[in-house]
Amino acid sequence: MYRARFLQGAGYIMTVVVFTEKNKAASQIANILSGGKPDRKLVEGVPVYMFRRNGQEWQVMGLSGHIMGYDFPQELNNWRSVDPAILIDTRPIKTVTKKPFADAIISLAREADAIILACDFDREGENIGFEAKELASRVSRAPVKRARFSSLSDSEIIKAFDNPVEPDAAMAMSAEARQILDLKMGAAFTRYLTLAVRERARTKEILSIGPCQTPTCGFVYERDKAIKEFNPEDFWKIEALFHAKDMDFKGVHRAGNIKDKAKAAEIFDRIRAGKTGLVTKKSVTEIKTNAPYPLNTTEFLKRASKFLNISPESALEIAEQLYLNGFTSYPRTETNKYADDFDFKSKVIAFTSTEYRDHALAILSGGDIVVRNGIKDGHDHPPIHPIKAVAVKEVEKAVKTEGAGKIYDLIARHFLANLMPAALFEKTHLEITVEKELFDSSGSIMKNEGWMVVYPFETKNDKLLPDIKEQDEVKVKKLENIASKTTPPKHLTEAELLTLMDKHGIGTKATAPSHIETNKKRGYFETKGKTIVIQETGFILMDALSTSIPVVVKPEIRASIESLVQEVEDGSKDLEHAVAEGTELIKMMYSRLTESRDSIVSRLAGSINDGTATDDKKNYIGKCPDCGRVLRIISTEKGRFVGCTGYPQCRNSYPLPREGALSVLRSKNCKKGGAAVIKVGNKYCWAVGIGPCFACDLMKKCFPPEVVGPCPICDGEMCLVTTKDSRFLGCSNRCGRTQSLPQEGRLTVLERKCEVCGWKMIRIKEKDKEAIEKCVNRSCGKDQGKKRLST
Repeated sequence: MYRARFLQGAGYIMTVVVFTEKNKAASQIANILSGGKPDRKLVEGVPVYMFRRNGQEWQVMGLSGHIMGYDFPQELNNWRSVDPAILIDTRPIKTVTKKPFADAIISLAREADAIILACDFDREGENIGFEAKELASRVSRAPVKRARFSSLSDSEIIKAFDNPVEPDAAMAMSAEARQILDLKMGAAFTRYLTLAVRERARTKEILSIGPCQTPTCGFVYERDKAIKEFNPEDFWKIEALFHAKDMDFKGVHRAGNIKDKAKAAEIFDRIRAGKTGLVTKKSVTEIKTNAPYPLNTTEFLKRASKFLNISPESALEIAEQLYLNGFTSYPRTETNKYADDFDFKSKVIAFTSTEYRDHALAILSGGDIVVRNGIKDGHDHPPIHPIKAVAVKEVEKAVKTEGAGKIYDLIARHFLANLMPAALFEKTHLEITVEKELFDSSGSIMKNEGWMVVYPFETKNDKLLPDIKEQDEVKVKKLENIASKTTPPKHLTEAELLTLMDKHGIGTKATAPSHIETNKKRGYFETKGKTIVIQETGFILMDALSTSIPVVVKPEIRASIESLVQEVEDGSKDLEHAVAEGTELIKMMYSRLTESRDSIVSRLAGSINDGTATDDKKNYIGKCPDCGRVLRIISTEKGRFVGCTGYPQCRNSYPLPREGALSVLRSKNCKKGGAAVIKVGNKYCWAVGIGPCFACDLMKKCFPPEVVGPCPICDGEMCLVTTKDSRFLGCSNRCGRTQSLPQEGRLTVLERKCEVCGWKMIRIKEKDKEAIEKCVNRSCGKDQGKKRLST
């Protein structure tokens, strides 16, 4: 027994020190082991929970995740003076990053007769425990054990602490290997690329490259690229609307999507006069739809995103809070199958006193409980499942994080669904002949909801067909030859992205959500609803990397590094050999990066310059017709002109007037193909690449006069004339008729007309005064339309 191993002698009270991953877990574990009566003190400002158990003094302290971290020596942290390649061959140093926690560990370790590590049982948790172990070993020789558990239930915690095991050094070192290799690659690649681009472009932006972050963005880039490069193809589909037994239903011609327009027209011409169809074949089959497999982390995150629209990072954070509050099991697991001795019955019975009562009773009344297990066994934790059977409101009361109730509801319903029978559908297929041409019509009816009764997230798309038999005749209500186009692939959803990451070994169950969030924070892609859309910065970076050094974007190298990490955990490779092999892979990629320097930097620097020019709305003109880069107004000591950001490779430029303030008219397009229309002072307009607009024969088409009404003395029109110092109405025939206008305030010609003379009304808005609408026609006799408007 554990107690016998540590007890030193009669009358001696041993001190057992426990380190958990977080304070919440420390509080929960102390409550369970003490029977709910621990005392609390502060050590170096960190909460420690104390109680006596089995004649021993226990002290339980929660850490704050990692309290140590890797970084390069201080002398290598100057980006400009240190060759980034040096970082790859340099072993980073692990130092304390959270000093109060380190000091508290050392203080408690001095008093310890035994130390138990009780962090989360996964790579990172084991590694965090080893950080505490390493600090404790500086002042203590107390034996160190490990308590393994998958939930904070009373029975599991007591069992874990009564039967501690040896800490798993291999698992802890696998996390160490990943930290070292990720830092080497991320730091070296990010520094090299950022500095190289800054030599060619004015930017403070850091071009972040990460061993998991970049392939993750690469998946989004590949999909977005496929969408952009998609060329739609025409096709035709012949559809029929049938009617039988008081029901309309659709059928599609057996040829499906017909790419030959003439062939589609030929078929349609043969049948267009058809008024009836004959059911030549009917087949009915029963289809079973099984419940989903139990939840592992990846599947949980996918379903939280797909069904609840909760991001993977938020979903994992909420699940962690549910675990720490004892509602659900540990949320980081590879496993999707329950152990043979898992006690389903007691958990289902507990649900009979909750809002899930009817579903629980249905399971209990069905005889032996049979679970639909998956095939993955990560030998770490059981699938994610509820520990406490409670109402959603009780969860929301205890866990204030938004979405906690929804996540618990998903986990509870998924658990119950695993124990329920398959859903049963009856699928019917009809073959209908119209004028010797075959049409297909399919539909299904749910005969038994099975597990779907407890799982409302899955849709039940019943498509009903009439109850007809072979050789029955049906009415043809409509026939259509529908022209359509193939559609591009859809943007990835977060659920699909997680599936790709899992398939290619990018990140782990615990880190995958953080890699997605990192790309969002860097501005490389964003979520719109449930889909992920790459942003311009991300597309440019991925496009440049994919063209020049695709090995950085593709997932194969990362998968190789993950394999090395797994070998360390399995014990088939030690830390040093794994780091050495991983370093060689990083060197190979770095070599390709340096070889492609000019190509990739040219693309990235040009894009950054283009982005800067585009954001400068005052001087931005548009796209260069010669090279596709950006045209902008450039001012020098010798004058000003419109030039291209692609200079010196592209020397396209256009002259501009020497004097007068320039203002680009974004709403105007030159009808002769000028790159843009610019207003010069208040005098005239200038078409870039064409010249002054007043010299152009299309002047009136580009700048039609603003007509107020007919001229009182000829057949011309009274138009608004604006000069630098005045505004008035003048006749389009230049008959000499003019009329003054109010000179103060913003003037707007309205579409509403005067009821007396038919001229358009004028709106005048002076500063700090109410707006006035009026008819300005002096021949109207009186100001019929004048009225005050509220500001």
